[in-house]
Amino acid sequence: MKSLRSTAAALLAGAAFSALALPASAQAASEVEALRAQVQELLGRIEKLERAPSTPAGPPASKDAPLVPADAYKAPQVTQSGNGKVKLTLSGQVGRIVSVVSDGYDTDAIHADNATASSRIRLAGQAKLDDNWTAGTDIELETSSASSRNTGIGTDSGAFSINERKVEIWVQHKALGRLWIGQGDTASNQTSEIDLSGTVTLLGYSDIGQAFGGVAFRNKANRANGPTVNGVFNNLDGLHREDRVRYDTPTFGGFQLSTSVTEGGATDVAGRYAGKIGDTEIAAAIAYADNDSRTGFDTQTNGSVSVKFASGLNLTAAAGTRDLGPRNSDFWYGKVGYLAKLTSVGASSFSVDFGKQEDLVVAGGNAKAWGAAFVQTVDAWAADFYLGVRNHEYSTRTADFKDVFGVISGARVRF
Repeated sequence: MKSLRSTAAALLAGAAFSALALPASAQAASEVEALRAQVQELLGRIEKLERAPSTPAGPPASKDAPLVPADAYKAPQVTQSGNGKVKLTLSGQVGRIVSVVSDGYDTDAIHADNATASSRIRLAGQAKLDDNWTAGTDIELETSSASSRNTGIGTDSGAFSINERKVEIWVQHKALGRLWIGQGDTASNQTSEIDLSGTVTLLGYSDIGQAFGGVAFRNKANRANGPTVNGVFNNLDGLHREDRVRYDTPTFGGFQLSTSVTEGGATDVAGRYAGKIGDTEIAAAIAYADNDSRTGFDTQTNGSVSVKFASGLNLTAAAGTRDLGPRNSDFWYGKVGYLAKLTSVGASSFSVDFGKQEDLVVAGGNAKAWGAAFVQTVDAWAADFYLGVRNHEYSTRTADFKDVFGVISGARVRF
C-alpha cells in the first residue's frame, strides 16, 4: 500500500515539474490540471483502501502444504436469487454404495444410490417481512441411478430417475408457528427415526429395508424367490412425504406439536421433544396417522426415542403398530451406539442394532435383522464414509427362507 502512495506522490511531483517545464500556454495549463486531477483521484482511492479492514493472515504453511494454495479451490459462497428480496441457498449431496450380498444361494456385488442418504439437490428460498414474520420455499429433487431399496441380486441398475422430495412453500410467525403447503414431510414423517447415534440415515437405523431392500428371500425347499427385504420390513414411519397442508406449533421447552392433512384425506398428528438433562441429550417423537380411505392400511401409531450420554454412549429404541384391517403388523427396534472424536478429521460413530417385524406381508410372517455399522465423518470434505454388515431372517407358517446377509460400504459428500 505504501508503494502505491509513493507512486502517486511521484506522479504528482511529475505533474508539478511538467507545469514548470511546459511552455506557458492555455493548452499546456489545461493538460497539467487534467493530470493533477487524475493523480488526486488515485490518491483518494488509495486512502479508501487503507481504511478498509485487512484480511487476517492465515497460519504458516506446513511442510505438507500443496503447491497450489487451498484457497484457490474455494468457490465464492454466493447463490444469486432472481428476486433480490429472497435469500437463496443451494445445497445437496451425492450418496453412493458398493455392497456384496448373499441370498443363501447366489452372491452379487451391487452398485447403487443409498436409498435414504440418496443423491439430491435442494434450492431453499427465504424472505423476511419483519422480526416476527418469515416466508420460504423448498424445492428438493432426488437424482437416483439405482436405489439400494430396489436393486437386487442379478438385477440391472435401471434407468436414471429424478424424483420429487419437496416442492413447498411455508410461512412462519415466531409466536404462532409455521404453516406448510405443498409436497413435503407430513407431520408424522421421521417419527420412527429419532436417532442420536451418528449412523442414522446412512446404514444402521430403524429403516432396515433401505440397505439391501431389493434382494429377495429364497425358499429353502425349492429355491424360489419370496418377498424382498424391503417388503417384509417397515418401520411404520408415519405418512412419509405427501402433498399436504401441515402446521407446526412453536417450540416450548423443547416440545413441539404438528398436524397435517394430505391429498386424499389422510390425517396425522405428532409430538416431538429435543433437549438436555445435564450433559445427557434426549430426543423423542410419537405419532398417530389415519390413512382414511386410501389403500395400504387403516391407522397406525409409532414413535422413537434416543439418548446420548456425555461419554458418547447412546441408546435408541423405536416401535409401532399398523392396522391392516384383517390383522395388525408390529415392529420393534433397538440400538446401542458410541460416538467420539477419535481422530482430528471428524467424529467416529459405532453401533449395533436389532429389529423385528411381525405379520406385515401375511399373518404369521416374521422377520428379524441384526447389524453393525461404522461411520467416519471427514469435516474438511463435508463427507461421511461408512462400512456395515446386516443379516436378515424371514419365515412364515408355511415356508422357511434362507437368510440374506450383506456387507455394505459407501460415502456421502454434502455441498
